[in-house]
Amino acid sequence: MVDGTSNLAEVRLFVVDGAEDDWSELTAGGDPTVRLAASDLQRAQRGRARIRSDRGAVEVILDITVAVAPDFRSVRELAVVDDGTLRYAGTVDGLAGLIHDIEVAGVADGVTLIAASPRVDLRELGRDVLQRLAVRGRKSA
Repeated sequence: MVDGTSNLAEVRLFVVDGAEDDWSELTAGGDPTVRLAASDLQRAQRGRARIRSDRGAVEVILDITVAVAPDFRSVRELAVVDDGTLRYAGTVDGLAGLIHDIEVAGVADGVTLIAASPRVDLRELGRDVLQRLAVRGRKSA
């Protein structure tokens, strides 16, 4: 972030592929990463500060369990997951907004999307989110 503006192209986005430990990046990051699970944004921000003070130059990637549907009413029943991670239930636009806010506020350097339902194609969702973040970045430039 420079002069209060962020470069959303730098937001790192990962998805969980099957098993919780099997994750892959959809963006082109290269720096070492540490995954962080936190139940809210304040805990995540404190966790990021703690990790960076302990480990130095690493990028902290926040886990988010997601339930996404075309409208919020369709996703409510999927939002009852309690796995110790930040949870998001809503639309793709809302998820892109949350990730934007996480990056701008310095809560994390990126996110890992974890599906609340096995029916979710996280790679497709991640690509859609990245596209919407790119549009946001062009609008704010």
